[in-house]
Amino acid sequence: MSKKNQNPEADPQQLDLAARAAWLSFIGGYTQSDVAKRLDVSPVKAHRLIQLAQQQGMVKIFIEGEPAACVALEEQLIYAFNLQSCLVAPTPPSSPSKEPQGQTSFEHVGAGAARVLYNILNQLPPQSCVGIGKGRSLSAMAENLPKINRADLTFASVSGSFTRKFSSNRLDVVQQLVERTGGEGYFMPVPYLARDDQEHAMLMGQASVQFSLNVARNADVYAVGIGGFKTNDYLKSVGLVSESDLEALRSKGAVCDLIGSFYDIQGRLVDHPINGHGLGINAAEMAGKRVVAVAGGAGKELALLGALRTGLVSDVVIDEDTAKKLVSLMELK
Repeated sequence: MSKKNQNPEADPQQLDLAARAAWLSFIGGYTQSDVAKRLDVSPVKAHRLIQLAQQQGMVKIFIEGEPAACVALEEQLIYAFNLQSCLVAPTPPSSPSKEPQGQTSFEHVGAGAARVLYNILNQLPPQSCVGIGKGRSLSAMAENLPKINRADLTFASVSGSFTRKFSSNRLDVVQQLVERTGGEGYFMPVPYLARDDQEHAMLMGQASVQFSLNVARNADVYAVGIGGFKTNDYLKSVGLVSESDLEALRSKGAVCDLIGSFYDIQGRLVDHPINGHGLGINAAEMAGKRVVAVAGGAGKELALLGALRTGLVSDVVIDEDTAKKLVSLMELK
């Protein structure tokens, strides 16, 4: 974006949307109506955004501005995986992808996911239910979600809510969403994974767990995180699996943890007993529903590729660096 043409008083979010609208209109060939649907704004707003892009000098023989590059990545991913939507959050210059903890990525992806979820919640009919997964990206999403008056909504955990470390429990995600909407919340009163078949059968047979499962299974839309195996030992660090389990999963080709189900790079369940130990709904039970995957942090490209190839994910929110790596991996067989 040319700084000499940029209005210093312009809202950064509006400039972001303007660049996206301009790319879709002039490069993507979208109609104004299609631009409005893609950005989830009114046709009048879409027209004004395109005008703003022109006024700001973004439109020349190409569309200038960092968001335009992100929109191009979004288009590739939407086409490749038949997604309903994709939001690629620009990677801040001060936070390169090699940052050890990728904390800034979580913050920016969470902010983008909050915008996506806010629009979804506004459009949900009364008495709808939203299934909620786990992870730092979803926590960042909840922290950034603006307040909205939807006391009629229900938020339900789709998997066990307890880990061995109290500080790592993710009940706060559902709780934060309840606080921001005034809705009702339900959690799964069990660990994320059972230790063996016997414990799994015992815990899943509890009446309270069956009630929570039924609520989660009947959700109208899901927001879930994507767990990776490339650089993140999160599962082990919070006491969910042992190092030997992680190594066994890797040896079977596991690259992705999707609400307690483990998949390889082709989107297939790996052949390991731990895939029968998840305490919650099976990832496959989300099939046919709107499933928004939110993935921040470094080293998630392989996990995302596996998750997208399951065909279960309908929408995705990721950072720019991860999107670039994901696009480069899409030809892997």
